Amino acid sequence: MAILQEDNSYTHIIAIDFGTGASGYAITPKLMESGKPRIEVFNPCDDTDDQKTITAILFDDNFKFLAFGSQALQEYAEMIDDGESGLLFQTYKMHLLHLHSNAVAVDGREMPLMTVISETLKYIAEKALQKLSEQVGKVVKTKIKWVLTVPALWSEEHKQFMRRACVEGGIIENLNSSNLLLCLEPEGASISVREDAEEAVRQEISKESVVMVLDCGGGTVDITIHKLLCEPDEKFICEELLPSSGGCEWGSKFVDVYFEEFLKEFFGEELYEAYNKNAVGRLDILKHFEMLKRKFCPGVEERSRLQLSYMGEYLTAKKLGELVKTYNSTHPQEFAVKQRGTSSLDLPPALMSSFFQPLFENIKSKVEQLVSQVEAKAEQLKYIFMVGGFSESPFLKSEIKKRFEKDGLAVLVPRRPQVSVVRGACLFGLDPHSITSRIAKKTYGINTLTTFDPEKHPETKRVTIEGEDFCEDVFDAFVRSGDSVGAEEVHTKTYCPVRSRQTVMRIIFYCTESRDVDFVDEETVEKLGELTTDIGRTFQSVEDKTVKVTLRFGHTHIYATANNKDGTEVRNCEFKFEVS
Repeated sequence: MAILQEDNSYTHIIAIDFGTGASGYAITPKLMESGKPRIEVFNPCDDTDDQKTITAILFDDNFKFLAFGSQALQEYAEMIDDGESGLLFQTYKMHLLHLHSNAVAVDGREMPLMTVISETLKYIAEKALQKLSEQVGKVVKTKIKWVLTVPALWSEEHKQFMRRACVEGGIIENLNSSNLLLCLEPEGASISVREDAEEAVRQEISKESVVMVLDCGGGTVDITIHKLLCEPDEKFICEELLPSSGGCEWGSKFVDVYFEEFLKEFFGEELYEAYNKNAVGRLDILKHFEMLKRKFCPGVEERSRLQLSYMGEYLTAKKLGELVKTYNSTHPQEFAVKQRGTSSLDLPPALMSSFFQPLFENIKSKVEQLVSQVEAKAEQLKYIFMVGGFSESPFLKSEIKKRFEKDGLAVLVPRRPQVSVVRGACLFGLDPHSITSRIAKKTYGINTLTTFDPEKHPETKRVTIEGEDFCEDVFDAFVRSGDSVGAEEVHTKTYCPVRSRQTVMRIIFYCTESRDVDFVDEETVEKLGELTTDIGRTFQSVEDKTVKVTLRFGHTHIYATANNKDGTEVRNCEFKFEVS
């Protein structure tokens, strides 16, 4: 990995927001002196729409890309109607969360996850370049600064995967390309909510204000707490007050999971199997449920009427009546469903609420915990900004407001919460230093040896090299979990070889969530990556064969370099991750 370098030669920033449920991109020209950013957000499948498109991608049976977004759903339905087959993928970003090597299509077949994601990014990037060329004429690709949004909860492994996907998709030339930035999704939203706020609110977000950004997306819910270091009329600058946190499976797509658990019980084993095999019918039912989900809020007089006609001959009016009777006989009255017409089902508020509540309890519990942590630091939370597609849910908004809104703490939702992240990613691209510091989530260090001390070190760690006793497997920490790390903060340590004739030094990086760690073979410690550098010739003294290791932690990615004493060899660390 390369040390992040400032690049002022770009002409435009293109931000890509690849989401679990929806994806889009935004374009902004390089900011001129004292100018106001002009950010345009686009749907990759319809550039007349300034929202995002559904995240779905279609390949033929030979793994050749066919379509993306809403077009992928439409083409897939037409293929099935024509008796053809293809591989349609949805919610595949969640496979990356679990570091799966393959993505699973709706029909159960699999493809390499790297191919599915890199083709996604390639499609969106090409659409963005096409749109930019329509606006300005010839586009010089090397003059574009790309910003890719990633969940704050993701590890270095996930981030490195996305950089590789950008290489595979032809967006950047190599992993060391300086024209790609990763923007943590809630950080991007934090920047944009002030920029896009109503003037009255903006004036209230003054220096020393503490704000929470609650980024509720399709898969993850990311939460950041920032303390502003600027006045309303000054350039946005803030510091992270607490480590970003949240939940990896708390997003809106998991409402669908609970809904399908209901369908499994309601349909019974045989009919639910038919539902799963009827790929187009299942997609249509989920699409219809999505509309119900978006507008549902208990207490609002509006029916949640589910259309099941997509099941076709599998579900007659008579069969539906029998299912309703059976289901209601085993559930309380408030969960009773009603048949409407030949193929519709009214879902009562209590049942609809049950699809949301497990997620809401997780979200509210986490927010409550963070509010307490802010107060423990003698700070006062002033605003909770809800962003992300799930924040458009009137039910979620009402639950958060009901639990947390009080005098001195306001819960606000931007006018277009779904695009807050991608707009903020553009602003982050214009000024990557707007987040001045972050809290380290893990302890990072390398494996080294130190002189053996019988008072401190266990005998099992003693090794003798060229007549001298050393303690092996020592975890030499550069930064510890919970430390505040500045965006420009660089940590450098110098190491020398233990063998006099050594000509190569191997440096292995490790990390752990524990703050206090002694050895790299402790249970919680994970190998992060490694690099090897030449250190000189056999006849040179040990003192002449030192290596300087430098790590920069403060940005959204960890950068590492090592160089030998005479500076003739500099190694950038490309962390080698095993994706299972």
